[in-house]
Order: sequence, then C-alpha cells, then structure tokens
Amino acid sequence: MAQSSNPVARDIRVAQFLRAWLAAGALACTLVPAWRGHDPVFGWLPFWLVVAPLIDLVWLRREPLLAAVRARLVRRPHRRRSLPQARRLRPVQSEMPSRFLSIRRRNSDMMRRYRSSPR
Repeated sequence: MAQSSNPVARDIRVAQFLRAWLAAGALACTLVPAWRGHDPVFGWLPFWLVVAPLIDLVWLRREPLLAAVRARLVRRPHRRRSLPQARRLRPVQSEMPSRFLSIRRRNSDMMRRYRSSPR
C-alpha cells in the first residue's frame, strides 16, 4: 500500500477503518453471544469490538466536537428584563392582616381606658 503524505486523506482512511471496525464489532456482539463476555487473552471483548473504535473516532473528531460543546456552553448576552419598583416591606410586628389594623387602632383607646379604670 502506498503511503499518503496528505494527513487529511490518512485521517479519512483511518476513520473509515474505525467505522467499519465499529460496525463489524457491534454486529458481532449482537449476533455472537460468546463475544459479549470476557476472554483470558484480550479481556472484555465488547470493549475491543465496540468501545475502543468509538473512542478512537471521537478522538479523531475532537476539534469539531469541542467547538460544538463550547458553542453550547457560551452564554449569550441576554437582555435584562425591567424589574418592578421595589416596595417597602411592612414591619415585622404588623404581620396582622390589614383588615384588623383599623380594629386595633380603634380599640387601643378603649383598652387604655379599661386598664386605667379602678376595679
């Protein structure tokens, strides 16, 4: 086989070989149950038949994949929504509903008179 000095053509051939290996390995793992297990010489066979070529393909395409991931992670400048005007919080002691405030005011004089009257 003649050596190609063009690295792009070499990468394309390697990628084609890895895709064929991946397809054949996936088919072999699907159709031959014995190849789904562990071999004393090679180890876990699905790794060498499916996972290893997949890792190599991802490694060959790492720049475009990383660019796609970066493009997704970059935050787009978002327009700030106008927030409503901040309102003053009511004091903690007046957690009473507003309908009872008038009753409390109205009865305060009466309560003072009641406490001060002799028994």
